[in-house]
Amino acid sequence: MANLTKLADSLQDNEIHILKALKRHGQASNAELQADTKLDQSAVARSALWLENKGLVEIKETKINVAALTKLGKNYITENLPERKLVEALAAGVTADKLITKFMDAREFNAALGYWRQKSAIIISKGKTELNEAGLSYKDKKTIEEKFISKFNSAEDFVISELPPEDREAFERLRKRGLATSDVRTARIFTITDLGARVADAVRPGEKIGQITPAIIKSGEWASKQFRRFDVEARVPEIFIGKKQAYVRFLEEVKDELVALGFEEMTGPLVELSFFNNDALYMPQDHPARGIHDVYSVRDPKYGSLDAHKHFLKEVATAHENGGRTGSTGWQYQFNEKEAARLILRTQGTALSARTMMSKNLKVPGAYFAVARVFRPDVLDATHLVEFNQTEGIVLDENASLRKLLGLLAEFAKKITGSDKVRFRPHYFPYTEPSIEVDIWSPALNKWVEALGAGIFRPEVTLPLGVKVPVLAWGIGVDRLFMIRESIKDIRQLFSQDISWLRGAKV
Repeated sequence: MANLTKLADSLQDNEIHILKALKRHGQASNAELQADTKLDQSAVARSALWLENKGLVEIKETKINVAALTKLGKNYITENLPERKLVEALAAGVTADKLITKFMDAREFNAALGYWRQKSAIIISKGKTELNEAGLSYKDKKTIEEKFISKFNSAEDFVISELPPEDREAFERLRKRGLATSDVRTARIFTITDLGARVADAVRPGEKIGQITPAIIKSGEWASKQFRRFDVEARVPEIFIGKKQAYVRFLEEVKDELVALGFEEMTGPLVELSFFNNDALYMPQDHPARGIHDVYSVRDPKYGSLDAHKHFLKEVATAHENGGRTGSTGWQYQFNEKEAARLILRTQGTALSARTMMSKNLKVPGAYFAVARVFRPDVLDATHLVEFNQTEGIVLDENASLRKLLGLLAEFAKKITGSDKVRFRPHYFPYTEPSIEVDIWSPALNKWVEALGAGIFRPEVTLPLGVKVPVLAWGIGVDRLFMIRESIKDIRQLFSQDISWLRGAKV
């Protein structure tokens, strides 16, 4: 009984009108409810849907064929059909040579002529066209086609199977002439449930106030009436609003977070010189990662220009060969400048760090980041793609240390992913020492996920580029961070066209 009272108290006046109409009829169509309640079509449909959500009404949908006019046929709602024009012209005594000038075109004239000849209503003799007795009878009498077309002034749907014989015949004739066609529509039949019938007996429209207005307050009417109950747990129709793709929005969030921490954004090309991607980062030219299976090389043109970076090129080459002024012994091989000019698809965001450290506008102390698209040949699976995003960052500071780097990475990873489990492992990178890997626990995958690589740039990286302070460096597999935060098991879903996932993503 309590539930019935709550339902009754939550109904709006339109819902009550619909419910009581259905109590009288048992079931009805939208048009029948419109006629009974005097509500428009959208108000009936909306109120019936709310009643269905509350279990008071059942809605059954069926497909029906309805009569409709074609684009050409709609012209004749407001103007005469060709056959009517012909009757009026002949009755007015228009001669045969001027007859066609009364019509829009010859096609209409021929259609009208054929129409009346079929009805034996005209006489054509010696080039003269006249109405006979049967034709004259149509002068003041509408044809069945005219009567049918005139009905389209209303908003009513004409179900073809329910048309009376005369209208059905008129529709078929108009259809053959290309003036009418059939459309498939969805018809809804509304049926009251047992619960709905009981609620209908317990309510009356106007008994409760559903909205406070200035007039209600001034009149004092609110003091003697009850307020309608609002059911905040009731299901409502889903609305799929326009919004940014979930992963794109996440990348923007990462950028905003880093900017808030004082980082400046770095930018650079997707097609990169091997010099910035590898050589400037002290990665030897015979390193396995430069092989065909780990890099996408550009076929044409194969090489770019390093003319604008000759000074840095010389310093980097010396560091590779013998350590130069870094205090290192280098890699002990002959540096190949042509290899340094090779064009590749960027394999790591760290290439942007190399470009930034060569910049004349470099700030010390300073902090820089990039959300960079990178490319690596790989086997596609739940955690690997051939193109993905990295978030790259560097911090230049005289007092920079590994402890500060670990603290920064731990806080950033926790904030972005929401995971409270982060662990560090020693690792190797050609351009940092010490180097670490950072793993984050993924509840969705039920395992540790490798997400970050970090360390302190070696002197062989910084000194040839003119940087004399410690540089903390880190690269984040930001795709995986998003997976951890959203409990996504397959990285390929980030770029999926699955409409249900896109619609269900949080705003």
